[in-house]
Amino acid sequence: MNKKIIFLLIVSITILQACKFRSLLKYYHPDKTTHLPNFNKWDNFVGSNTNPIRACYDVTCYDWSVAVYPESEKIRSTMKIYFKMEFDQDTILLDFQSNFKIDEIKSASSIKKFKRKKNSLFIIFEKELHKGEKGMVEITYHGTPVKLIGNTTLTWQKDSLNFPWICTSTEGLGPHQLIPCKNLLYDESDSCFIRVNVPKGLMAVANGKLDSITESNNRITYNWSVKNPINIYNISFNVGKYVKLEKAYKDINNVDRKIEIYALDYNKEKADKYYDQAPIIMAALEKLYGIYPWWSDGCKFIESCLKDGDCMEHQSAISMAENYRLDFKKFSITLVHELAHEWWGNNITGFDYADIWLHEGFATYSEALFIEENSGKNEMDFILYYKLRNVVNKRPILKTRNVAYKPWIQSSDADIYDKAGWFIHTLRIAINDDTLFFDILKTAQQKFSKSNITTDQFLAFINEKTSRDFTPYFDIYLKNSVPPILEYRISNVDTDSTILEYKWRDNLPKGGEIPLIMMSNNIYYTLKPTTEYQVIKFSKNDKYYFEMTKSGYYYLKDITERKK
Repeated sequence: MNKKIIFLLIVSITILQACKFRSLLKYYHPDKTTHLPNFNKWDNFVGSNTNPIRACYDVTCYDWSVAVYPESEKIRSTMKIYFKMEFDQDTILLDFQSNFKIDEIKSASSIKKFKRKKNSLFIIFEKELHKGEKGMVEITYHGTPVKLIGNTTLTWQKDSLNFPWICTSTEGLGPHQLIPCKNLLYDESDSCFIRVNVPKGLMAVANGKLDSITESNNRITYNWSVKNPINIYNISFNVGKYVKLEKAYKDINNVDRKIEIYALDYNKEKADKYYDQAPIIMAALEKLYGIYPWWSDGCKFIESCLKDGDCMEHQSAISMAENYRLDFKKFSITLVHELAHEWWGNNITGFDYADIWLHEGFATYSEALFIEENSGKNEMDFILYYKLRNVVNKRPILKTRNVAYKPWIQSSDADIYDKAGWFIHTLRIAINDDTLFFDILKTAQQKFSKSNITTDQFLAFINEKTSRDFTPYFDIYLKNSVPPILEYRISNVDTDSTILEYKWRDNLPKGGEIPLIMMSNNIYYTLKPTTEYQVIKFSKNDKYYFEMTKSGYYYLKDITERKK
């Protein structure tokens, strides 16, 4: 084979591969004005919450049967999607990765035809389905998920003893990369069944409760059921040589509960010691947010093989892949984060992928609140300052609506975590009443329990509870790529004194003012910057610094002219 043919072959393969992740490239080339990706007509069509062939039906149940074959790294699967019509329509639109081969589609209503375009599946019925009518489509398929920019929704691994270890996670790339579904956050199924068929000797652990186990032809099926609403990217399973452990826990209502742990068999002792922290963390979070929402489906942590030690808040079946690491004294802050998602993300779920900051920001701030409860405010301040290292200030926290935005793909979108956590801390300072602030957190969990909300709804709730308008704060921190910028410069007027001049670079909207706290010689000063320079004088030997944890989030920019 000559060099020209080899070159053409390489180019052809590259082009074919590029087609698979072309839709993700926009996240790496944002608009110069908005700093957000540009979405085309197709993105707006398939990702819209109001698209009539999406909005016409409401998913009531996903019933997923999946057989995994570790030797070939393939799956064979059948997904039954039960739904109810919201208005008359003869076509429904589902999301499904085009890489999978569809073997058959059946339905309780006669299907005229189905067609696929990109990662969308259109099912067209012989006649119109009417409002209130119940329907079901059954899709049988096989294959393996593609890898997109180094990521995949199904990880095939071997444990240390060379046994198969298989885990799913669909949050970033999207659940349609693994299952046919309606990939919109607002449409949560009321219940879910996950039936995982594996080679005998392995265990499959999924969301919810284990209903039964059946064996046939040297294979075994684990039948799990979820009795509560579940958001689409939480549907998951893990397969491995697991053993089950339990930790006793008495919930906030003094009811005896069990926290379950599924660990690889050779990690049993390590897991048993590591999860001694789970009841402590659960108690702290129940104190903050109220009763754990999913006791009827259980609470379990599963040792997982997700890429780069990632962990995932799979509802009632949290995937932990950080190798039993304690990163704050005797606790895992990652475990705090993932468990906090059971309230923020799973109990209260964003209506649109634009609202994901409600998931990640509150889970991140829960880490700080847990540390505050267990170790005090000084330690909380430490972790908050530590998190500033991860803030990038390149894109707004609030994303584009109605396009199924994927905020986990590109690092420029990462401010939905630590910056959003700092925004919540800033709100706490602005509210200036911790009793009210914590009541807002707990009451929100009751008011919006097991529902989907928008950022605007959450803002309206805060305004109602505080009898104030926090719109300026939401605009400043969620809709702009950068926070308020405090410019300052330092000069020495004589041998004994230092002059600090400071001002906001831009005007802050009325109602969004941030009084700044500065400390010098153990004395706190409250500064009220404007866009005009103000001056404060210190003794030459004084040490002074800005107390951001007592002020809220802003960006410090030193514009002192240095002598060359």
